[in-house]
Amino acid sequence: MIDPERLKIAWEAAVCRGHEEGTGLPFFEAWDVLPSTNDRAAKLAADGAPDFTMVTADRQTAGKGRRGRVWETPADSSIAMSLVLRPKVDLSALSELTILAGIAVARCLKMLGAEPKIKWPNDIRLKDRKVCGILAETKLKNGAADHVILGIGINVTKAAYSREVAEVAVSLEEAGVTAVREDLMAGITAEMMKLIAAWEKTGNVSFIAEEYEASMEWKGKNCRVIAADGSFTEGTPLGIAADGTLRFLTENGERHVTAGEVSLRRG
Repeated sequence: MIDPERLKIAWEAAVCRGHEEGTGLPFFEAWDVLPSTNDRAAKLAADGAPDFTMVTADRQTAGKGRRGRVWETPADSSIAMSLVLRPKVDLSALSELTILAGIAVARCLKMLGAEPKIKWPNDIRLKDRKVCGILAETKLKNGAADHVILGIGINVTKAAYSREVAEVAVSLEEAGVTAVREDLMAGITAEMMKLIAAWEKTGNVSFIAEEYEASMEWKGKNCRVIAADGSFTEGTPLGIAADGTLRFLTENGERHVTAGEVSLRRG
């Protein structure tokens, strides 16, 4: 189970340190079980929860994955966390949030001795398999973003994933990484706070492009960008542009690929 007291200590040290007490102080909720941490965070956001409020659950029964997939997390196996974010950037820039989240998770895993790779735009991989997924959901109000719910799921033990995905998934435990869930969640939140502050000043993700590309999986390798209809383009990932799009070199020259209903795979 998630230890609320351990999480409180880690949260106060990493997230609340240097912030004055008050209604705007980010808080967390730790549940034994929830259908979806994203849905609970969205409810808190609609009720006015402050920036960087976090919801986590030891067990999640109907979490949200990419392309509408349901993501379940058995007890004592995973990190399932969702952040309420209220970034002060243009609506057009919000897709860059998952790039920042990938960096935040990678930084924290490196602190634990891991060597994570980032598969554009935001899958975190260890030993050529996926260990972490990230999903952002934006709520609009009067044509502008009211808030974003950022969901982050990390496989901590092998029990986190089913046999059906065993060939493509991995856990921290299997990669030889020892992690305290409470500390890791607080650390990721603290890194997001730093990254978003810099992002709001810069206006794009150019300030972390070099760091991102240093951990970028398949950079310089032959790959395919595959569309939802199955069509694909072959080329070589070069890095990311200032807006987080993939710089992809094809036989017809460099193009920028937008995340969404496309996937990047080895050719």
